[in-house]
Amino acid sequence: MASRLTKLPMVTLFHNPSSRISIEALRLLKKGANAKKYEIDLVQTKSFPPTHQQLANIVEFMGPTALEEILLPEAPKASTLTELQEILEKQPVLMRKPLIIDWNRAKAFVGDPPQKVKEFVKSIDVKRDK
Repeated sequence: MASRLTKLPMVTLFHNPSSRISIEALRLLKKGANAKKYEIDLVQTKSFPPTHQQLANIVEFMGPTALEEILLPEAPKASTLTELQEILEKQPVLMRKPLIIDWNRAKAFVGDPPQKVKEFVKSIDVKRDK
C-alpha cells in the first residue's frame, strides 16, 4: 500500500505482468482511475506476497472464502491465516493474481474473470456519485 497521503481512495493491485487477465485488470483499473475516481498502488510481484498485516486485512475483507480464493488451485490448502501466510512466504507465486484491494471500502477480490473488475470500477462510480 502506498505510504503517501492522498485525497482519492487507494486501490492496490497485486499484479502479474505476464498474465493476460492481470494485464486486463490493470487496464480496467487505470480506465477508472483516469476518471479521477481513485489512485492505483501497483505491486508488480512474482516474488513477494502481501505483508502479514496486509494479508490479514485482505482475508478479513474477502470473508469466509478468502483462504480458498487467494491461493491457486494447485497450492496446498490453508485452513488458517497463519497457514496461508506460511504457504505464501515459501512460495509467493501460489497467490492468485490479479488481487485487488480497496482499502477505503474494506473490499478485496481476485479479478478473474475481468467482469469482476468492471463491476468493481462501476461500484466506485455509483458510490462516489451519490
